Amino acid sequence: MGEHAAVKDVNEAAFEADVIARSRDVPVVVDFWAAWCQPCRVLGPIIEREVAALGGRVELVKVDTDANPKLAAQYDIRGIPAVKAFSGGEVVREFVGVQSADFLRRWLAELAPSPGKQALAAGAALALKGDRAGAEKAFRALQGDPEVGDHAKVALAEVLLDTGRADEAEAALAAVDPRSPQADDADATRRRIVFAQDAAAFGGRDAAAAALARDPNDLEARFALASAHAAALEWEAALGEFLELVKRNRKFRDDGARKAMLAIFDHLGQQHPLVSEFRRQLQIVT
Repeated sequence: MGEHAAVKDVNEAAFEADVIARSRDVPVVVDFWAAWCQPCRVLGPIIEREVAALGGRVELVKVDTDANPKLAAQYDIRGIPAVKAFSGGEVVREFVGVQSADFLRRWLAELAPSPGKQALAAGAALALKGDRAGAEKAFRALQGDPEVGDHAKVALAEVLLDTGRADEAEAALAAVDPRSPQADDADATRRRIVFAQDAAAFGGRDAAAAALARDPNDLEARFALASAHAAALEWEAALGEFLELVKRNRKFRDDGARKAMLAIFDHLGQQHPLVSEFRRQLQIVT
């Protein structure tokens, strides 16, 4: 169990540098083992092979519990092999005992995201910062990725929608596999697109707000304003305007305001505080 291309033996003196500090740059997996432990000899080659397959996204070290009793005590090692993953200086994942290669592959994949997942997260971070152009470029580059492509298509549609390009957003969503886990997210974004198109058909948020200021009974303006709020994820304002429409004219647009509220409820989830509040108000007026 000596030196290996993807693994080094670490003692108590080196642990701070080779595990704690190093894990702030890259996840470090620590295999606590001992020479007399037969299960350790079974697990060792498997975990070394799976870590090596990740090409440096994770580092592996071994700690001999017999030679390093203080570390074994500090990390409460009661049975070996015991494997602990460090990230940011802390233990973030662990298991005890021999595991299959398939288990280790999944376990390590969650610890060290694939390049596609890392790129997707980087794009999401750009979008969060308001760099929509950068986010759009990142998401477009991932459209053909077999692992995160559908997720990237939904994320791209969201960015396009946020920049007022509803038609392009629709095209991005059309490429999402309806059997993929992202299909529900795509449906939610499609509802946002419909809201955006309803607002745009009136002339946009400002035109709707101005028309409503002139005439509070302008139902088309109120519907457009509510839709603009919903497209911008301003759920409370959207629900408030749609509820007012239900109060003023339940039949308007074939009960469209109430249906819009139900769609928002579905998107937010039944546990959301806005849903319980507005559902109660909706029941009162209907």
